[in-house]
Amino acid sequence: MKKVLRVLAIDDHVVVLEGYHAIFKTLNGTHGNLEFIKAGDCRSAYNTIEQHLENPFDVAVVDYSIPDYAEKDLYSGGDVALMLRKKMPHCRILMMTMHKEVDIMSRILEHVEPEGFINKSDCTTDELFEGFKTVLDGGTFYSKTVSNFQKRLETGIILDETDIRIIKLLAKGIKNKNLDKYIPLTVSGIEKRKYRIKRLLDIEGGDEELILEARNQGYI
Repeated sequence: MKKVLRVLAIDDHVVVLEGYHAIFKTLNGTHGNLEFIKAGDCRSAYNTIEQHLENPFDVAVVDYSIPDYAEKDLYSGGDVALMLRKKMPHCRILMMTMHKEVDIMSRILEHVEPEGFINKSDCTTDELFEGFKTVLDGGTFYSKTVSNFQKRLETGIILDETDIRIIKLLAKGIKNKNLDKYIPLTVSGIEKRKYRIKRLLDIEGGDEELILEARNQGYI
């Protein structure tokens, strides 16, 4: 008798869930009969997990940005993933997100420690297929954006709150000569900060290049 592969997919977009389902159907021949359960928000995810405690999921694909369930202190897919870690410790978790913000990505990596983590901006069907297959086979899969962010964490190339605030102000069109009205530093102090930021991010150009690279790396 073939083993049943139990998959929980959580996303508030039906078409995305259908896409995930199609990929797991393709993998079905390798991993046995498929039981694919869908949830569209934190509430339905909570109820689904509680209903399957006796038959835990093997894999969960969890989108970070889903409607909350405040009554159970579930405010994001990250909270649902942490619930899964407690309720179904052997379930392999694959997080999905559009977010590139440092705090969100750090929180997922440090607290959820997912077996898979894909940023949707990297997403192609081939990428998804490879990620799902790798996680199913017992490996770890991080997409390009996530891998690059993790490398920055490991090398200590992380900007602090003041650095990020400077970049955000520049992105809003605030002139360099006026930054000291928003940042408690002298004009020369701010320029030194900018020089340091550009060295950390390996940028040789001006403010536009700085803003673009900071956006690409998820700082703003």
